[in-house]
Amino acid sequence: MRVEAGATINPAEHLRLAATGDIEAQRAFVQIGLAMIRSGTLDPIGGYKGALIWARIAAAHGFPQDRQVLSGCLCGLAKAISDQGHEDAAAEVMIEAVAITDELADEGCEVSADLLNQFVEILPAHVASAAKAFRATRPHVPVERIEEGK
Repeated sequence: MRVEAGATINPAEHLRLAATGDIEAQRAFVQIGLAMIRSGTLDPIGGYKGALIWARIAAAHGFPQDRQVLSGCLCGLAKAISDQGHEDAAAEVMIEAVAITDELADEGCEVSADLLNQFVEILPAHVASAAKAFRATRPHVPVERIEEGK
């Protein structure tokens, strides 16, 4: 299901589609949440937590672009938490974002490789080592999904 900008959607039908695996509906829920955060309609921490639900579900399909969005949502949540003065909690969130970005870089995504280099420069050293350990616990994305998503 593709939702065009400014289109009216039936929320119940959209939710049904997303809940039954329609990746376009899942992606749309993520984008709606991010748009609401940007517009100030949602508190960033609560908004990112909501967007992360759908971002995780969409990323579970295995497509690289959805995993990039998941990493971006985690970075947004970490920034919002950091802005509240909770640096340790923000670093914990960044561990997963770095792990996902590292996976994508290993799969050949140049943007993720560049981002990973930036992370290494600005984040505490323990985040990178914890991300490596976290990555080892993540399920492996099927190669066919990686190839389909390029």
